[in-house]
Amino acid sequence: MSVNLLLILFVLLVVAMIAFILVQKGTGATAGSAFGSGASSTVFGAKGSGNFLTKTTMLLAFLFFAISMFMAVQASKEFTVADTGEIDLGVVGTLDTSDSDVPELKPDTNDATLDGADVPTIDGEVDSTQVPPVENVEALLNSAEEIKSDAEQKLEEVKDGAAEAMDGAKEKVEEVKEEAKKVLDEADGKVK
Repeated sequence: MSVNLLLILFVLLVVAMIAFILVQKGTGATAGSAFGSGASSTVFGAKGSGNFLTKTTMLLAFLFFAISMFMAVQASKEFTVADTGEIDLGVVGTLDTSDSDVPELKPDTNDATLDGADVPTIDGEVDSTQVPPVENVEALLNSAEEIKSDAEQKLEEVKDGAAEAMDGAKEKVEEVKEEAKKVLDEADGKVK
């Protein structure tokens, strides 16, 4: 059986199974069904719909699982490791990268300072206007360190100011509590 035909059968089976499951009523679908009054409104009669629909649903579910297992076994056989020990990658394994836009990396053998190290270089010229001189990089690093130390100093000042503000707020809260207690005591004395 062809894989495409099997997949079409599988999709039709899934759609049929969904339809049969949605058509079925639950056991407590209506309040009258408990007393037998809802049986006259069913298409297949009182018990016929339950037996027909449940048996068909079970058959469709069995076919669904059987076809799923068959397709999984077939796929695992198709994509196993070959005798050569290489994994069959399908289309990806046959890609031709010779016309790629990515530059090829080659080791630089002209530089004597590398001592024969295997360091790749990129073909093409480097635009020296985009590379900053070493002095500029060192100056940038020094100014970054200064900015960092200034930021740390400001952070400490803000922390100290916040701690002082919290202490002041706590003192104010205590004063308000004491005044409120005095007012409540006076009010209790006047009420008694």
